Amino acid sequence: DRLRRYLDSRTRVLAAMSHDLRTPITRLRLRAETLTPTQLQRQFAHDLDSMQLMVQAALDMLRGLESNETVQPVNLSALLSALRDDYEELGLPIEVSGEISHPVWCRPQALRRLLTNLLDNARAYARSVAIAVEERGNELLVRIADDGPGIPEAELERVMEPYYRVESSRDRATGGTGLGLSIARDIAQGHGGQLSLRNRTGGGLEVLLSIPLPGKLVH
Repeated sequence: DRLRRYLDSRTRVLAAMSHDLRTPITRLRLRAETLTPTQLQRQFAHDLDSMQLMVQAALDMLRGLESNETVQPVNLSALLSALRDDYEELGLPIEVSGEISHPVWCRPQALRRLLTNLLDNARAYARSVAIAVEERGNELLVRIADDGPGIPEAELERVMEPYYRVESSRDRATGGTGLGLSIARDIAQGHGGQLSLRNRTGGGLEVLLSIPLPGKLVH
């Protein structure tokens, strides 16, 4: 089942990227024929920036699913403390609670990218975040709750699809590329875990990450 989801995700990413790249390329060709050099330079820069952002986001997704990174034990509490300090400098208060007695066997950079994507998403819509960690049986559970507007119930599954964004705007400068949650989900699945979303009672979004603990990843 994980293999099927992996292949489906790859197909959707490649199809979406091919579709999205056609539009700016077509605009570049049309503007090259009709606009003055000064206007052309400015508009070329805008479209090239958009293309670069899309390609970089797709590359980040591909890297997130690579298995070349060595699996090793990570102190999750230390990682969360470091992320809390980083995001508080950016103006997002984060409260971290809970302790775990076992190290997390993971690909460290991939796990950091997963958590960073989730916190970046919260930072875009919320004023504060609470992170709670706990052990439940052989699983590590990480809950990331924010005080933002949440996500419409009908969109909770779709927002984790590649290139899908709730925002109606197609402006990538404000709406992002629509890959952050998809990357996070695929990294979780690559660790044998799961990622799910739910709206909190009273407002806000909660992301639940579960990862097998302790032991080695299933390749």
